[in-house]
Amino acid sequence: VDAAGFKELYNEQLRNEGNPEFDFTGWNGNTNWQDEIFRSAVITNHAVDISGGGPTFKGSLGLSYFNQDGIVKEGGYERISIRTNLEYNISKYISASANIIFSRSNHDQMNSQGGSRGTSVINSALTASPLATPHYDDGSWNDFQTQPTAGMNPVAYLHEVKNRRYANRLLANAALTVKPVDGLSIQIAANVQNSQARSDYTRSLAYPNYDGAASIDFNEVVDITSNNIITYDKGFGRHHINVMGGITYEQSVSKAVGTGTASGFLSDVVESYDLDAADVKGLPTSSYSDWRMLSFLGRINYNFDNRYLLTVNFRADGSSRYSKGNKWGYFPSAAVAWRISQEQFLRQADWLSDLKLRVGYGVTGSTAISPYSTQNTLESVNVVFDKTTTVGYAPKNTYLGDLRWETTAQWNVGIDLALLNNRIRLTADYYHKKTTNLLNDVEMPRSSGYTTALRNVGAIRNAGVELQLDTRIIDKAVKWDFGVNLSVNRSKVLSLSEDKDIFGSTVSNTIISDQLNLMRIGEPMYVFYGYVEEGYDDNGQLVYKDLDGVDGITPADKTIIGNPNPDCLLNFNTAVSYRGFTLSAFFQGSIGNDIYSLSMASAAYDYSSNANTLREVLYNHWTPETPNAKYPNLRQDIALKMSDRFVYDGSYMRLKNLELSYNIPCGKSRVISKARVYVSAQNLWTITSYPFWDPDVNAKGGSSSLAQGIDASSYPGARTFTLGCRLVF
Repeated sequence: VDAAGFKELYNEQLRNEGNPEFDFTGWNGNTNWQDEIFRSAVITNHAVDISGGGPTFKGSLGLSYFNQDGIVKEGGYERISIRTNLEYNISKYISASANIIFSRSNHDQMNSQGGSRGTSVINSALTASPLATPHYDDGSWNDFQTQPTAGMNPVAYLHEVKNRRYANRLLANAALTVKPVDGLSIQIAANVQNSQARSDYTRSLAYPNYDGAASIDFNEVVDITSNNIITYDKGFGRHHINVMGGITYEQSVSKAVGTGTASGFLSDVVESYDLDAADVKGLPTSSYSDWRMLSFLGRINYNFDNRYLLTVNFRADGSSRYSKGNKWGYFPSAAVAWRISQEQFLRQADWLSDLKLRVGYGVTGSTAISPYSTQNTLESVNVVFDKTTTVGYAPKNTYLGDLRWETTAQWNVGIDLALLNNRIRLTADYYHKKTTNLLNDVEMPRSSGYTTALRNVGAIRNAGVELQLDTRIIDKAVKWDFGVNLSVNRSKVLSLSEDKDIFGSTVSNTIISDQLNLMRIGEPMYVFYGYVEEGYDDNGQLVYKDLDGVDGITPADKTIIGNPNPDCLLNFNTAVSYRGFTLSAFFQGSIGNDIYSLSMASAAYDYSSNANTLREVLYNHWTPETPNAKYPNLRQDIALKMSDRFVYDGSYMRLKNLELSYNIPCGKSRVISKARVYVSAQNLWTITSYPFWDPDVNAKGGSSSLAQGIDASSYPGARTFTLGCRLVF
């Protein structure tokens, strides 16, 4: 709401609680905090590549520069990269290659998303009162202590808190290939990647109610990979065979050091470069990890007359992450295909360009656990003996089990169809995947002395269909291509350890805090688990259903309230070209998924701490005259729970990219061989019923996390316009 709306909202809340109204005389501010933190940002991207050589030696050199301002002010990302690639034919039988990439990046990070009641920049801008101003009359930052407003000053945070991350990344790989006889290739390849990153955090003395703070974090990761492959490829009449065997080795070593946050500085001049100048020193931390994997692999491809195709694979992986006796996993796979269009009875069918049936089965393994997860490790603790603090070591609070490889067995059947000289192309697949020995943390009884245990907890199933249809609708002077991709997946939890539910981690935005995502036998993965509402009581407070029949609302009354998994993913692409001009578009969509919106909870239901709220709350909240209003009574003692109130339909269709390009004729030029100019727009429009910024969101979890489908004041996606050119000399 604006200033006038905030005054009305605030005083109505006071009246509802039996308090006198606030006298806003002299409060003339009307700050739009979103305008204060957001901006239209500029992106710059330049790249130059030079290549040349002859039959014996070839080389290329590339240089690129990327600079992106964040749509949240003071944030941004800058990167410069240099790349070189060399290929040298030593002799008829031996060749060598090398590739080196170095990049340097600087990232001005903002505490932009998540949080609640003003603990992040974005959430602070949503909850701060419009009556408050960024500065006091004397120019100092508003500390929000003398005005009716919530949280922190987001503008002060942007200007006085810095979190800069500097990163260097070096990737080097080299390969030696020997071809002693026709069809036989022996390749020895090595890859080394070194990543170093340093983060400098400072909070200046000018920041409200702070005496300065600073810290430094540094980490380094070295990844080493070695691939040693032998391949034999030979044709014998209508028979063709390709045999591959090899040994690979992977190692990753990670080191990290942190100074802890020091505070109490005399001056900001030294920033984070003299932490010893702080009155209160930070508590240093450090860590180290090392994991390795050795693999043996083999593959046979057989092709008869380009009609019957067979592929057989086998690999054995040994990982240091797993328990003794279970370090090795064995993963076979096989696939057969029949190109029916090459059969004699279809070769004369001019309308048929290709028809192939495919069937495959395979097993893969996952090492999705942290190093040392299967080892008894100790952690340092501080204990007091005779009034003296002593450092000791104690077992960690995670119980170790006899862990086995998490494996996924999949079979699939598919068809490839092309018609009318490839003007219509269809690829269709059905797959069925079963993952067993699923790895996840489970809660332990308190009497055990442990809080969690990493276990092989059960099995899940994923089954679905993937369709890809591409067509050339017009193929004349004007060419029009159209494609559609449809993906449908259904997941189901088949079994769990001791048939017990597994909950995701607690999610919170202060006004709500509870476990949300759930794995339960017979249900899809990651479903939302919470309370069900049934209207308001006589005072306009939320009422929750009592599902267990016992007086009072307890966790036993929770049930499944939503599903973050989409019914289907649907994408379209189209392109129309004429005499060098091309207009292309890509549409991205998700249908049937739910979003649990902590963003809406913060923006529309935080009636404590004088937080701002949505305009519609002012005009559509409960009163005795409007008992069926959308929002509850305006009171600070609102009783919110993790309920279905915050489950929204996350379906959307988005114009992800629209581009118009022109290939400039360069036939008479001796300098430029190709030239292309283009203008494009990303995220141009979105059709959705989701009420917050972006339905394409997953704020709390990665691909291996149980916390899926949650929006928590996430960094909004930007609508981007690009003008560019590409020249080849």
